[in-house]
Amino acid sequence: MEWDEDILPSGRRLLTWILLCFFGLTGIILSFITQPLFYPELKLGDIAYQDLKSTIKGEIEDEAATKQAQLRARNSVVPVFRQSKSQYEKFAQDIQSELATIKNLQTKVYGHSSANTNSSKVPEYYELYIASAIPPKNFDNFARNLSLCAQKVNIALPRFSVQDNTFWQPAVEGFLPDDWPADLKKQAALLICHILSPNLIIDEDATNSKSEQLVAAVQPVTRSVKPGTILLKKGQFVREDNIQLLQAAGATGQVRWQLIFTLVLSLVASSAFVSIYLYTFQRQYLFSLASLGLIFTTSIIVCSLAFLLSKGYQPFIPMPALALILTIFFGRPLAFIVTAPLLVLLLVDGTISINNFLALAVGGSAAILSYSKQRHDLVFTGLIIGIAQAFGFLASLAFLQPVSGIAALGKMIVVQFFGGIASAIISIGSLPFLENLFGLLTPFRLTELTNAEHPLLRKLETEAPGTYQHSLAVANLAEGGARAIGADANLVRAGALYHDLGKAARPKYFIENQLGDINPHDSIPPEQSREIVLNHVKDGLDLAIKNRLPKAIRDFIPMHQGTSLMAYFYHKACMRDGIENVDPNSYRYPGPKPHSKETAIVMLADVSEAVTHSMNDPSQEEIEEALNKVFENRWQDGQLNQSTLTYKELQQVKVAFAKVWRDLHHERLKYPTTTTGRMPVPPQPVAPHNS
Repeated sequence: MEWDEDILPSGRRLLTWILLCFFGLTGIILSFITQPLFYPELKLGDIAYQDLKSTIKGEIEDEAATKQAQLRARNSVVPVFRQSKSQYEKFAQDIQSELATIKNLQTKVYGHSSANTNSSKVPEYYELYIASAIPPKNFDNFARNLSLCAQKVNIALPRFSVQDNTFWQPAVEGFLPDDWPADLKKQAALLICHILSPNLIIDEDATNSKSEQLVAAVQPVTRSVKPGTILLKKGQFVREDNIQLLQAAGATGQVRWQLIFTLVLSLVASSAFVSIYLYTFQRQYLFSLASLGLIFTTSIIVCSLAFLLSKGYQPFIPMPALALILTIFFGRPLAFIVTAPLLVLLLVDGTISINNFLALAVGGSAAILSYSKQRHDLVFTGLIIGIAQAFGFLASLAFLQPVSGIAALGKMIVVQFFGGIASAIISIGSLPFLENLFGLLTPFRLTELTNAEHPLLRKLETEAPGTYQHSLAVANLAEGGARAIGADANLVRAGALYHDLGKAARPKYFIENQLGDINPHDSIPPEQSREIVLNHVKDGLDLAIKNRLPKAIRDFIPMHQGTSLMAYFYHKACMRDGIENVDPNSYRYPGPKPHSKETAIVMLADVSEAVTHSMNDPSQEEIEEALNKVFENRWQDGQLNQSTLTYKELQQVKVAFAKVWRDLHHERLKYPTTTTGRMPVPPQPVAPHNS
């Protein structure tokens, strides 16, 4: 591919353009490779970016497995118990209370009414049996024997907690006298069991000591590895039970050189592809420092945020915001060509999961396709982005990582929806900041600036009505020329409306506002006229800055004149002083020359409107001839050599001007013929201004 000399910037602007491309691409590359290059250490919760392999050879301790073995040993320890003596005294009291109850029952059995029989407690069977089986005269001896046997049981019989104390009956019977009848032994054993309570408690100190001995006896679990042994497969999570093994094998801090090289190569290739597209279809953006600055800056910010939000906040990665911003400033094709490879590379390097990749891809596509140039439609666009992102995530679940549970699914869909809404809010909220930072304008701002009710346009219409009508005619011409070559017609129209704003300061010194009155320039020297005309550029800039017009609009004020010659006043000075005594450069505007196709078109429209309006009922052939002189004069004078406007495009603009010239009707002074109209040719040709 050969560079077009009329398109490629030169000199300092070329150096600035090269540096911008270099640092912009470097910034994007760093936003992708900073983490894998400078922070390769994996941490808990990270996802293995590749198969993690050992870098050493030998036996390494698997700390997680060793801890598991120690835990199993600790859990296998049988607790050490000891008998509690705290219940001995209470047990003896309870036995005596039971025996007293039985003795009271005997009063009913044997008729001793003097005994206390008012107890409301319902006797147990074993109490009734013993009361009736033991004669009163033998009861005291029975009670002494039972108490002694019960104390032996309480001391000698180890007991755990059981649901039914009759579990201990057979054991208790073994402590009772052999000469007691079997039924008596059984009921006496039930009496004792009723009072028994567990007497074994865990000896914490002895149990812990035994546990520590078993744990200390566990041998460390080791694993034989050699360089290349896979310890964790790609896509698996780094957990607490495997991170020590990875660290011991030197597998967590490996710089991913292969991934880094792939990312760098892919980003360079993507940038080259975008450049080729821009050079082929949207060349005005390729060599625009402001346009490239915005593309690089927004891309770097979004990719950097992607890494910051990759741990748990992936739905809020503002990739749809980037897509919408680029669509608003540069159109749908460029937005797609820039965002698509970035999103794919974020998936490749593991920054986003496949589910979130599909969600963000659908959300970004919705941002590009649903965009409308009406500002009030942006709210609807934001809603569409949120719904689309949620739908994209839901669609991904049909064949990738399904979610278990309706509640979890609903939560994820809601998060995706609000992630899309957040992207819309970010993009809409950042528009004014980006407009001011890069001097670029959105269609929304241009619509506001071209509204006839704008205060500056109202001022121009009121104080310089002829200039206002001239500006409208220039806007019509320029808009047609811009459309003919694919330039920004909205920007051209806005720039044309404000290009002569400074004439509102001294309207009567400009012929279109005199309405047949005496021309004040007829009575003043050309030097003074020159200063007054030059000041309309300065006055226009001052007024534009005071009213905060964007830089992209302010550029039209000086650039529509460039460094062109004020031929009328130069001719007047030559006629008075002689051509050899007049420096033509002193009658040139200070510039700068047009730096874009849009400002160049307005320059051509301004002088074309003046020339065609001064012609008396011209034919189509006369109009084309006049336009040809205007265009050739500006081209030969070097006024367009910094505008990126090609000669072919120049001819296309000229044809477009010829089609709309008949729509211009306002009065304009008919100067004598010059190279740009019907003014006399200067005494001798003036050298073109090529600096």
